Amino acid sequence: MSFSCVPPTQLWLEVSPEIQDQSWQQSQSCVSPRGRWNAYLNQVCLNTFLPWLQAEYAPEASVRTDVSALLNSWEVVNGTAITVDTKRLILIPDKTLETREFYVPQEWVDIPNWIGDYYLAVQVNPDGEWMRIWGYTTHEQLKNQGSYDSQERTYCLDANQMVEDLNVLWVVRQLYPDEPTQAALAPLPALSDTQVKSLLQRLANPTITNPRLELPFELWGALLQREEWLQRRSSTTPTINLRQWFQNIVADSWQTIETLFGTQPDFAFSLREVSESVEQIRRVKVINLGTQTVVLMLTLTAEADGRVGIRTQLYPSDRDRYLLANIRLSLISASGQTVQLVEAREADNSIQLKRFKCPLNTKFSLQVELDDFSFTEDFES
Repeated sequence: MSFSCVPPTQLWLEVSPEIQDQSWQQSQSCVSPRGRWNAYLNQVCLNTFLPWLQAEYAPEASVRTDVSALLNSWEVVNGTAITVDTKRLILIPDKTLETREFYVPQEWVDIPNWIGDYYLAVQVNPDGEWMRIWGYTTHEQLKNQGSYDSQERTYCLDANQMVEDLNVLWVVRQLYPDEPTQAALAPLPALSDTQVKSLLQRLANPTITNPRLELPFELWGALLQREEWLQRRSSTTPTINLRQWFQNIVADSWQTIETLFGTQPDFAFSLREVSESVEQIRRVKVINLGTQTVVLMLTLTAEADGRVGIRTQLYPSDRDRYLLANIRLSLISASGQTVQLVEAREADNSIQLKRFKCPLNTKFSLQVELDDFSFTEDFES
């Protein structure tokens, strides 16, 4: 898309290569693939729009939190709040080319200390080269006229209900500074320290891949108000550095075949499969998927060109059983895209991804899914 394709009433901004690179680098500190992609889009949006806003309309505009706090919030919720005098602008970026509807996470609408006055719909080019603001609305309109999706926990407003020209917002602020913009909200419940501790323990489960949908919203919103969970999540789900495995630095949850199946020598031998002439590191992890317990095995090879070769296999923990049909094993890139996916069929006693090689500092995730159960582990080569 070029500037000539954008309606003249919409704001179109070019994203500099420096902002693209900086945003991508900072996003890599996020834990999950979803969080990294979310952080990238939001940083591209924020770091492009805020300087423009300060130069054109509001020199005092600011984000009242630091980068680390923003990265923590982007792990779970899309959007960024900018303060302009007494008003709050909420930027909601999206990479989709579809702009007929505006989706806003419920957190920005129903948590009293998160809500804004104006919500800006931002389309970000997937390659990060440009962004445009194609409309805005108020909290009052979102809450009272938007349709609520209880499955995704979002409020949706049709594009024809929004104001396309951002200049209207500045005119309205000048002419009607006291214009009501926020709908009244009922307070969320106050959580005791015991409740907070219990909820944090529940959400620390690494099998939970989308925590914002794990709890009833009243509890989730109340927890976000206290902010402990966002701080805790960033420190409890570290990325596993695979190069450390060659130095015998391995997390306790990843074991050798002999340690895990020392009493089942036949099974341990079957997991070794065909040995190769080069030195390899093998580690296994037991994963409980509710209706079946499986073993995830990683085989690492140090390649001559400095990359790490990785083979990923999945087995049933009971050697006499097959994998349940529909168990899925996925390789997910740092941007959240599924690179490989294999699904167990009837009578499969194992499944595996195609062997792949990673350069230094490449981040990726492995995901094992069965029905409503999901396990994800994040790695760095």
